[in-house]
Amino acid sequence: MTSHSFVRLHNGCTLCVAEMPWMESISIGLWTGVGGRHDPANQSGLAHFAEHMLFKGTRRRSARQLNRDIESVGGSMDAYTSEDHTSFFVRGPAERLPRFADVLFDIYRHSRFLADDVKREREVIAEEIAMYREQPAQQVEELLWRTAWPSHALGRPIAGTEESLANITSTSLRHHAASWFGSRNTIVSVAGRTTLHEVQSLLNDIAPDHLPTGRRPSLRRFRKPPRHQPAVVSEHREIDQVQLAIALHAPGRKDPQAPALRLLNVILGENTSSRLWASLREDHGLCYDVGSDLTSLEDTGLLHIFAGVDPGKLKRALTTLRRELARLAAKAVSPRALAEACEYAIASSRLALETPGSQMTSMAECLLFHGRWIPIEDHYKRLRSVTPAEVHRIAAELFHPSNLTLAMVGPVAHPETAASWLCP
Repeated sequence: MTSHSFVRLHNGCTLCVAEMPWMESISIGLWTGVGGRHDPANQSGLAHFAEHMLFKGTRRRSARQLNRDIESVGGSMDAYTSEDHTSFFVRGPAERLPRFADVLFDIYRHSRFLADDVKREREVIAEEIAMYREQPAQQVEELLWRTAWPSHALGRPIAGTEESLANITSTSLRHHAASWFGSRNTIVSVAGRTTLHEVQSLLNDIAPDHLPTGRRPSLRRFRKPPRHQPAVVSEHREIDQVQLAIALHAPGRKDPQAPALRLLNVILGENTSSRLWASLREDHGLCYDVGSDLTSLEDTGLLHIFAGVDPGKLKRALTTLRRELARLAAKAVSPRALAEACEYAIASSRLALETPGSQMTSMAECLLFHGRWIPIEDHYKRLRSVTPAEVHRIAAELFHPSNLTLAMVGPVAHPETAASWLCP
């Protein structure tokens, strides 16, 4: 059984360790509680830009040396920026943990943010933005986010825009790191073939000095603007499919309804036993792929539905989707269907947690988001306690035209007509 431990390092950071002695690998990561929603409005993409720049060299290592020091011993290093946090992590052979930890703390504390590097990386990120814009399935998600979260930082693209990138300088990047990469806002998470004593001793040697205390970013909470009809946005493209994305505003991760929402998503569209898959794909052959997913944040969330359909099948697809939402809103699911969804959700979590990478992420996110460790069995217990009435209640709350945003990319001549097929 995996053993979890949590201590404070000499440098002030919180350390969490999952001991998995049967594994051959190790995963180590640094999580900081700042993301795209905390960027200044005129510097959208700042957190993402800073994530990129941490791999451009430190006082001790060039960019090439950083990669070589990890990959030459069989490791891999990566990072990502989300709406509310940024993560830097390394995975590889367990015996290489000292080198992996040294490289991670080196980039976290000693990245240079040189002006020439910033200029080159600005061009790289602009190409990244253009690449995603060229992909209809990505572009429809950006339209959806912008329309579902209007006039709010959550609606701005995490990577920024060409215009906002021009406002990001080496000075603003250094200020970002100095403000947020401090002990108060940093979680160190390690999972794999190691022990708490080994990791604690190693990190106190590698990073013995206190980090700047730093601070946690303030939260500008999202308030859904009042409306009576769905919000609709589309981008006309002469392509073979219409990419659909539908968002329904949902409670945040700490809301008491979160477990019921999790199971509603499984029933609706998370797997190939879901209602959307069975109806749109299997029963009617309207699409190749359809499903749903959840975005859960501190103060809000989205349940989003996605599909790619032939333009000639758009009306049938939207009306069929409408019927499935109406069914869940009108009638409680059966105890058997709920039990099966619960078993799927728990089994998916258990299988994921067999890997050090998932254990590392789970611990870090739990401490970062909740400020304390919540044993996974407590989470499973909450899921098992959900009733059909609770799932029905949240479905009825969510599946309402005023709560819905529809985004489309493709050959859609009359977006408002298409919206009427979903919400007559």
